[in-house]
Amino acid sequence: MFKYFVALCLLVAGASARADGPVPDVGVGDSGLQVVINVPQTRLFLYQNGQLIKSYPVAVGKILSKTPTGSFAVTGIYPDPSWNVPRSIQDEMRASGKPVRTVVPPGQDNPLGKMFIRFGEPGLGLGIHGTNAPASVPGFRSHGCVRMKNPDVIDLSTRVALGATVTVINQSILLNQDDKGHLWLTVFHNQYQHNDVSMPLLAEVLLNWQRNHGVAVYGRRVDVALFEQSGKPSCLTCVSSTAYDGQPLTPLRWLSAPPDSAAPVLTGQNSSAPFALPPNSSAPSTNTPGNPNNGAGQCVPAATARAPG
Repeated sequence: MFKYFVALCLLVAGASARADGPVPDVGVGDSGLQVVINVPQTRLFLYQNGQLIKSYPVAVGKILSKTPTGSFAVTGIYPDPSWNVPRSIQDEMRASGKPVRTVVPPGQDNPLGKMFIRFGEPGLGLGIHGTNAPASVPGFRSHGCVRMKNPDVIDLSTRVALGATVTVINQSILLNQDDKGHLWLTVFHNQYQHNDVSMPLLAEVLLNWQRNHGVAVYGRRVDVALFEQSGKPSCLTCVSSTAYDGQPLTPLRWLSAPPDSAAPVLTGQNSSAPFALPPNSSAPSTNTPGNPNNGAGQCVPAATARAPG
């Protein structure tokens, strides 16, 4: 009975570690904790020793204040921060007729919420923080920082430590497999209009997968997903057009380990034929690094913020 109970607990723990929805393809270390933020997906993924343990919805930078891509380290953790209002935001307050504030103390009016986790050098002004507007998460609404709901950022702060890696990526095209071996494609809108590096690989990857597994990849579904950019997973190999119902998905390794570029590319497709990407297909751009100055100084807590004890 005890062994059965332990096995059941492990099964439940394993199930809870799965992400809700598609997962980006990103290389993570085999040891330690790593945070991955996929900007087009507005989602944060938390890995421990190379394994995905949790994911959270987030809000990222607006088109004029993009969240920069790259690898950073956690350099500060501040509960109940005060907010040192940047001059640019003071100008916004003034232009909109609002009272101009230079420092916002902890409390319900503080846009940093209950926690600020700084990543990168302090001069960048970047961080993961809570919010006093939980309905704004997820979305593209910040001045460059990564915004979370207060319960989520508090939970995250109990898991990360100084020095933990934070990787910000732009993957608009995700390929995943489910437990039955079906292949799923998810395409998000390219909000930042970054140049695409994954699109040239997509046809080759799908053709190789189709050939290696002996299962048809339905090209019409690929075309629809690329056109709509809805962020909804589409099953490329299900006999019928199956709606995604929340089953666990595992990322296909195609960007962190690109395929052989010598693979042939076929032409021509129809709604029931195996995959062949039409030459005029368009898709969101991905993976081009953003300006590291985007959002700089916008979210930094004031010097009076309490450091963790």
